[in-house]
Amino acid sequence: MSAYVPLWCKSNYSFLEGASHPDELVETASFFGLPALALTDRDGLYGIVRAHQRALELGVHLIVGSEVTIEDGSTIVLLATDREGYRNLCRLITRGRLRSGKGRSEVPWQEVCEHARGLIALWGGRRSLLVAPAEPLHVAG
Repeated sequence: MSAYVPLWCKSNYSFLEGASHPDELVETASFFGLPALALTDRDGLYGIVRAHQRALELGVHLIVGSEVTIEDGSTIVLLATDREGYRNLCRLITRGRLRSGKGRSEVPWQEVCEHARGLIALWGGRRSLLVAPAEPLHVAG
C-alpha cells in the first residue's frame, strides 16, 4: 500500500475542471493501492455521496473537502478532519451560495476564519493568494 494520498481531486461535478465520476476516482485510488483520497470539488460537495459509497466498498478512506472561492476571487482547498469540520465546510459553502449569483459562490475570508475549526486549509492553486500578487505589478518605464 502506498503512503501517497491525493488531497486535491475534482470529479466531473466540477465542470471543466474534473473529468472522472467520483466513484471512478475512488476505484482508481484503490487500484493503485492508495489508502485515502480527498474529493475537493469546486464550491460544493456534489460527488461525496457516490464517492463515499464506493470508498466503503473498496476500503479507501474518503476525505471530504472542497475548493472554496473567496470573495476576492482567490480560492482555498478546505478539508474536513471531523464532523465539526464537515459542518463548518457545509456552512461556508451554503452561505457562499446564498449570497452570490446563480452558479457562483463567494465566501469572505472573515467567515473562513470564523468557521475554521475542524478544517485543514491547503493552497488554492493558480487562484490562490499564495501565488497571486497582492497588488498588480507595474513595470517601470
